Amino acid sequence: MGQRAKRTSMIAVDLGELKAPWQAWCQAHGMTPSHALRNALRQAMDRNGTQAPAPRVRVAPKRERATARIELNLTTSELAALKRMAGHEGYVPTKWLVAMVRTKLTGEPHMGQPELAALTRSNQQLLALGRNLNQIAKVLNTAPQNKAAFRVEVITELSRVIQAHTKKVSDVLRGTVERWHLQ
Repeated sequence: MGQRAKRTSMIAVDLGELKAPWQAWCQAHGMTPSHALRNALRQAMDRNGTQAPAPRVRVAPKRERATARIELNLTTSELAALKRMAGHEGYVPTKWLVAMVRTKLTGEPHMGQPELAALTRSNQQLLALGRNLNQIAKVLNTAPQNKAAFRVEVITELSRVIQAHTKKVSDVLRGTVERWHLQ
C-alpha cells in the first residue's frame, strides 16, 4: 500500500485547556471543530481587511431563463418561518429564495412588492416636487420682481422634503440588499 500524500492545507494547534470547551461549543452549534475554526478565521480576516471580499457575479444584459433546479431540505419550523417572512415581504417562498441568492451573487437589490410600491410612490412624489420647482424657476426667470413671492423658508422646506424623501428611497434600496445578510 502506498504512502498517503501529506495534506498541505492542514495545521496542528495545541488548544491546551481550550480543547474541551471548544469541542462543547462546536457541538452546541452543530459544527465540526474544523468548520468552526475556518469560520472564525474568515471572520477575523474580514474584520482586519485581509480577506478578499466575496466574488460578485456581473449581471448579463440579456435575460436568462431559470431552468436549473436545486433541492433544499429545511426543518418544519424553518419552512414555516420562511413562508411567513416571504409573505410579509411580498414574495412566495421560492421567489424569496431566488431573490436572496441573486442579491448575494450580484450585490444588487431584487425588489419585492412592498419595495416596488414604495419606489413607485417615491417617483410620483419626486415628479410632483420637480413640477413645483420648475414652476418656481419659471416665475423667477420671467418676473424677477416676484422674487419676494417665494420665501426662502418655502424653498428650504422643499429642499428638506427632497432630502428626507431621498433618504427613504435609499433605506428601501439598502433594505432590499441587507435583508439577505444574516447576522
